[in-house]
Amino acid sequence: MPVVSQREYWDKKIREWTFASYGKNSRIGVIEKIATYFRSVNKRKDAALKLIGPIARGKTILDLGCGLGEFAFAILRYDPKKVLAYDISDVAIQEVKKSAKKLKTKNKIEFKTCDVSTLKQLPSCDIVVGLGFIDYLNPTQLKKLFKLIGNKPYLFSFFQKSISLFTMLHKIYVTIQSCPGAYKYSRAEIKKFIPKGSKIFFLEQDGLLFISNSPKIAKPL
Repeated sequence: MPVVSQREYWDKKIREWTFASYGKNSRIGVIEKIATYFRSVNKRKDAALKLIGPIARGKTILDLGCGLGEFAFAILRYDPKKVLAYDISDVAIQEVKKSAKKLKTKNKIEFKTCDVSTLKQLPSCDIVVGLGFIDYLNPTQLKKLFKLIGNKPYLFSFFQKSISLFTMLHKIYVTIQSCPGAYKYSRAEIKKFIPKGSKIFFLEQDGLLFISNSPKIAKPL
């Protein structure tokens, strides 16, 4: 039976995807081993920490699409007030709660199973982060997200639409994996999704692309 929703897809996929992407010991399929080579997920997390870390102290950070919590746990070293870790997969949230208990960090991180595309407003926070998150939002959902964020500082990883080997392989991968929705956007398309008058910066950190509306993130001290 084919997977029909993002929630079902990630409930089924999240453990293998995370273990493969972050180099953890686990039995993973050949396709995931190959796909991991192109993702640079661990490198993306480290790049995001360099951009968010300097402004994280005392702030409440909303981590959208937190997965098994790699970024949420790592940002704690910069002493934020709190991390709100949201993911559409209940499997992911249950796993990350177990990790938080073992690491004794559950008082610093608040976990929630949540389909962000259905929210009417975001929780109270100072900074919004999403690594590999907007890749799974369609244009309508992405436009709504930017509207909900408003003027709050944000940082999202960004795989730019292009004609390339990576794009071709990614399309083959999501087809084989029966992913219900994966998207790539051009810079011009992203600009159309943000509210009129809002700032947007396209920035590169350690060879990876991100988007932000904050000069403090785009040009860290």
